[in-house]
Amino acid sequence: MSNSENIPKPGSWMYRMTIDPKSSKKFLKLFKIMNKIVVPLYRLRILPLFGFGFRIIVLTTIGHKTGKKRRTPVEYFKIDGVIHIVAGYGKKAHWFQNIRSNPEKVSVQVGFRSFHPKIEILEGERLEEFFNWMVRKNPKYSSYAFGWDPKTDDPETADFSYLSKAMRVIKLDKKES
Repeated sequence: MSNSENIPKPGSWMYRMTIDPKSSKKFLKLFKIMNKIVVPLYRLRILPLFGFGFRIIVLTTIGHKTGKKRRTPVEYFKIDGVIHIVAGYGKKAHWFQNIRSNPEKVSVQVGFRSFHPKIEILEGERLEEFFNWMVRKNPKYSSYAFGWDPKTDDPETADFSYLSKAMRVIKLDKKES
């Protein structure tokens, strides 16, 4: 892959969500519908029974404008046992704004367990490392999300600068007692 080829590629899920305005609105509507279904089923401990705690957490935040408790299902990835979540809408994601406004009031439910995390927003080189990890360790996800082709694309020459500007990655580590 040439250095000039940006990730995400046209036609990928992330391209449609962040670059194409019509598709972006459709994704937002879909996420709102999904949240109304997933959160109650997760809180009732039904979804974790079916293994949804393997890929989805419920993030509880305090609204940055309303001060109300907000619950959002978020897909997560584990790196060395530590949860990482991706805000595809970047700084515009309400749950991301809520985390930044009230980080001490964030809680995470993973399956049947809950905890209050130590929060770190990845930036710069650490963010680039995350995307490099993503394409190496999750090629199927990277394929549909970013348009990544593990047979022809090279993580060493890929340009992740758009992803680094558009998305936010948050590390949610368990606080030490």
